[in-house]
Amino acid sequence: MMRVLPLLVLSLVLFGCSHQSTPIATSNPPPIDVTTKLDFVQKYLALASFPQAGAILSSFTSSEQSYLSQHSLDYLRLKGVYLTQTKQINKAEKHYQTAVKSFPNDIVLLNNYGVFLLGNEHFVQACNYFEKVVLLSSQNSFSGLINLSRCELGFKKVDMARMYLQRAKEINNLPYIGLLTELNLALILGDLSGARQSYNKIQAKQKNAPYIEHKNEYECLLQQFNAAELDSTHYSSSRPPFACVVQGIEYGIWNSRKQ
Repeated sequence: MMRVLPLLVLSLVLFGCSHQSTPIATSNPPPIDVTTKLDFVQKYLALASFPQAGAILSSFTSSEQSYLSQHSLDYLRLKGVYLTQTKQINKAEKHYQTAVKSFPNDIVLLNNYGVFLLGNEHFVQACNYFEKVVLLSSQNSFSGLINLSRCELGFKKVDMARMYLQRAKEINNLPYIGLLTELNLALILGDLSGARQSYNKIQAKQKNAPYIEHKNEYECLLQQFNAAELDSTHYSSSRPPFACVVQGIEYGIWNSRKQ
């Protein structure tokens, strides 16, 4: 999926650590408490308690870090998320480059690297990684499908975006970022009934736990939705062809890019 096009800040950080490290025979396995430490790192990252997560990652000895970098997918995934979320751009870039060389077929690493690349405006590279994630997972990577749907939407490939999002919906209920994508698609297609359903789900999630990560996108979609509700006939004839796909930091400035 190489695109000539020169595209969501961290769209979806689903690092999905399930303690499926890939051990390789060694005579010097790390201490048992390393696994316990990684459990705490994962919990702290889920709570956005980055100082605590960083302190644990820094507590590993040099020999432990060396071993884990070569043998533990959990460690590589978690460290990548930590470096990304704490904006350590150069370290995160080097980390992911090394990690995906060691584990080129790990869909969690590839997906998270794609998220990192999106956040740093390496749009085509990121979308290529998401496509690889979907292919490697037999097209069943939940987060990969949502991210690839958003990529296709950014490239104004509406049918492809809808197809990937539908596959994600068949796996599980859409998370917040997936609902924003669904609402965007409904508005683009003029499906006001579908837009209302997506809007209601988004409002329910906002009520329970307000989201600020995708604020620009949410506010743009809210404006478009209200316009459609106020005068559906006028909206259907005057709506922008890609709703909020060119709005907000998340998508970059798509209207300045050429097909």
